[in-house]
Amino acid sequence: MNLTFGICWIEDQAADAEIDAVQEAVRQNGFEPAIHRVEKEEEIRSFVEIQKQYHDFDLILLDLRLGGGLRGNELATQIRENFRSTPILFYSGEAEDALRTMMCDKRIEGVYCANRDRLATRVAELVDALTPALNRLSSMRGLAARVVAECDEELRTILLHLSVKDGNDKAIVDSLKKRLEEGGEIQRTAVQALSSLPEMLGGPSVPSGVLFTEARERARAENGTDDVRDLLRSLKDYKQQVLWRRNTLAHALEERTDKGWVIHRVNAKPLTVSDFERYRRDFLSNLRDLRQLRALLIPEEAE
Repeated sequence: MNLTFGICWIEDQAADAEIDAVQEAVRQNGFEPAIHRVEKEEEIRSFVEIQKQYHDFDLILLDLRLGGGLRGNELATQIRENFRSTPILFYSGEAEDALRTMMCDKRIEGVYCANRDRLATRVAELVDALTPALNRLSSMRGLAARVVAECDEELRTILLHLSVKDGNDKAIVDSLKKRLEEGGEIQRTAVQALSSLPEMLGGPSVPSGVLFTEARERARAENGTDDVRDLLRSLKDYKQQVLWRRNTLAHALEERTDKGWVIHRVNAKPLTVSDFERYRRDFLSNLRDLRQLRALLIPEEAE
């Protein structure tokens, strides 16, 4: 599972406001938009190869009137032949019934139609409709594990860079050892205080938390700029929004009910689809902040 929602947009003159609206339509569903613009017919072939190798595109946006007199309904057959199962949103300033007739005449399947004024609204609706499987517990578990792995890699890179830059490899090693030893002692003490099996099901502390704490403290000491301080403040809930949720999802259970799938947590309210959308937004926000922190601390030439 991925945090991005890929769009192949075949359009030669989309306005900045229109692009922003489409991006926001994707974000409101908890995904990061990855929009790839296609402005010339000959560019489609390269995007076809990308889709075959990586399946980067979840939706194709196709305008009716393209540059050079090219029309989207004439291009649709080629697109469907090459993007066999990717949904297409066909749009223009014309009535939606007229657009549907054009697609019907060409016998193009898997096409949605929209008036240009409703483009962003239809994108939001389609993202919501096309991603229900991503709101299943197994998908969210996979996403949480992937996000933590990527965040861990950012944190490791920061610490390795600082150890070389400042020549304090031993200091960081000793500090990490101390944190792990302290964490182990706290865990041992906490376990001794538990008196029932349900209390023990919350799971132990994870090394990812120690990794984050170490990198945060080192970043604060290394770089006191406003940008770094702002990012560290933005990351203040990282453990709760990323690590805690990763552990929660790992121990949750999914139940099929008359009202749909219900995700039960130990000693907490069940999760809902809206919770998953919020989780994705928070995962993305924290991962983006860590990447920005890495970029501030590590010059490109030092990568």
